[in-house]
Amino acid sequence: MNHSNAIITKEEKLVAELSLLGIRYLSRQSRYQAKRVRSPEALLADLVQQPSARVRAAVIAVLLSRPEYAEGVPAALERLSSQDRLTLQSFYVAAVLLQQEYADRLRPLAGEHWQWLPDLLSKELGLPVEGAPRERLRLLDRELRHRTQAAVNWMGTYEQVVQKLLSDWEGKSRWKQ
Repeated sequence: MNHSNAIITKEEKLVAELSLLGIRYLSRQSRYQAKRVRSPEALLADLVQQPSARVRAAVIAVLLSRPEYAEGVPAALERLSSQDRLTLQSFYVAAVLLQQEYADRLRPLAGEHWQWLPDLLSKELGLPVEGAPRERLRLLDRELRHRTQAAVNWMGTYEQVVQKLLSDWEGKSRWKQ
């Protein structure tokens, strides 16, 4: 297929924008290059509405790599259905907890973008705001299974995102040395 004539999907555009943010672990389907990244609230809302779980979960990577995007979460939540709102809320809390757990590895790789994510949503999901991040991730996993009535390994989803992001960043860091 001629790439110049290919239809570029919304998902492909989002993945290209993620690449501009330094999130390059998601496979691409075309050579499409984004010129800019949409606003934080639009990016977060558009990501969680995607049919592909790998793209939805990239919300966690966005928040870990660009913590300042947390400012867009309240506006993004207003744009979403109740199901998508729950997805964004849970991915946001997961990002907060993963950042705490992996701070020693994330901080040097995030560079000038590093800042702590504020815990805006744990209380809203009925979760404690204090305690070990790993235990709080387990509670988030349990709460989300209960609310969605889905037998999904949310803990595995969260962990997979941070591991892919770190692997990609650390690999690039080694190449630069």
